[in-house]
Amino acid sequence: MDEKIKRFLWAVIAIVILGGLWLTRPIWHWLFMAIYIFPSLWESLIVAVVVAGVSYVFWRSRKDLEAREKAVGVFVAVLVISLVILSVFAVMYPQCYLSENLRTSKITELPDIDPSAVRIMPRAVAERYARDALQYPQFKLGTGDISFLGKTPHWVYGLIPNPDGVVNFFVLKDKGAVYVDMTTSRKNTKIVEKEMQIGEGMGITDWYKWELYNRKYWVDYEDPYFVFFQGELYIVVPVVSYEYYWRFPTFYTVPQWQGVALINSEGDVEFLTPEQAREHPVLKNQKLYPERLARYYVDSFRYIHGIINTWFYHKDELQIADVPGQQNEQPFLVVTKEGMKWLIACEPFGKETHGIFRIYLLDAQTGEIQFYEPPAALIGPVKACNYVRKANPTVDWNRMIPVEPIPVITNKSLYWHVRVIPNDASGIAYTAMVNAETGEVIELKTDESVKDFLKEEYKARPEIPETGKNVTAIIIIREDSKEIQRIQLLQNQTIEVIPVS
Repeated sequence: MDEKIKRFLWAVIAIVILGGLWLTRPIWHWLFMAIYIFPSLWESLIVAVVVAGVSYVFWRSRKDLEAREKAVGVFVAVLVISLVILSVFAVMYPQCYLSENLRTSKITELPDIDPSAVRIMPRAVAERYARDALQYPQFKLGTGDISFLGKTPHWVYGLIPNPDGVVNFFVLKDKGAVYVDMTTSRKNTKIVEKEMQIGEGMGITDWYKWELYNRKYWVDYEDPYFVFFQGELYIVVPVVSYEYYWRFPTFYTVPQWQGVALINSEGDVEFLTPEQAREHPVLKNQKLYPERLARYYVDSFRYIHGIINTWFYHKDELQIADVPGQQNEQPFLVVTKEGMKWLIACEPFGKETHGIFRIYLLDAQTGEIQFYEPPAALIGPVKACNYVRKANPTVDWNRMIPVEPIPVITNKSLYWHVRVIPNDASGIAYTAMVNAETGEVIELKTDESVKDFLKEEYKARPEIPETGKNVTAIIIIREDSKEIQRIQLLQNQTIEVIPVS
């Protein structure tokens, strides 16, 4: 074959491959993004190519017949060694940079929890309630998150096509969202029916990330959540970008919050900066700052005294105080009288240290970081859960679990707000308030007693667990805004259809 024809064919093949990669770039985002945010990958490849190339030229000049095989061996060895060494630094350097450059302010008191928006419903129970409310065989729950209806926080789950039916993945649209009120232990579920043109769990070009990657590629997108505002349903996706820095011997990237992507039911996408998001009418009362970024930033403070200290001395080193066996880990979003906050409790470094070292608060709309250092030795969330078990030995703790310990201030004392639920998350057995100074456990059986406790109006008295109706409200988005019907399902459960104008 003529040499020119060969070159032409190779050029055509290269164009087809590059064109295919460009058209399908959302599929390869995970790969290209890994290379982009982890520079040690391409740095190691460059070093290996250079060293192997020099080695090959050296052996060829000596007429070594095995020059190519030796060069390949050098390439593999240098690639692996470089990748291991540079990766260690590439992982640590971003958090070292953040620990030195993040602005924080110290507070002497934790802000009071807003009793009207207190977080009672844990995530595991909310997901169970949401699943129990499903009446759509072709749909399942999407990723769970927190959203506000008015000023009331809810757990929200998208209604996405069930992948058990392969055709559903390609044909069906997201049907809406399920909201579970988190300010009560009772089952109060609302279903907003609204077909989304692009969304979670849809394939292939209807997938919301396909559209986002086509518009803005070199960023990461956090988990989506649904916002219902004035008869319209929106998907909100926090956006995280990266900045490059150099520190011997490698480049590294530092994540930062870039804003949010707002998607309406028609599939229109709007990218908003943090400032624009805070002023947008749809998002004024919603959390905006990314959850995973908040945790990553706080975890960075373990490098406050440098890498050597973190490896060997552990002076003032912290670790996030996660309770083993939890479905939902920190940070916890709470509504305080100073606004929405991500709360992260940290212990001193060590396997046997479970006291409180610091509690970090990140503003859920601005990302502003505050921290609280207790003036005296206080028990942390891990031990608080142990105190709950100890205080009620009659409970079968093989079947029950204390979850989501959240720090609250009442009567000038720090308490851990713990919910006790069955392993199958079928409800809330009771709420426990654990005094962080004394270890005293106060058991609360009703929503009203929890709110009274936070308002410093609680008086110890016999409590009767709440047995009222479990109400599931379905909100149907209709053009005529008329009520369809009311269906009695069970003696103790109703589905209420509410019109929306």
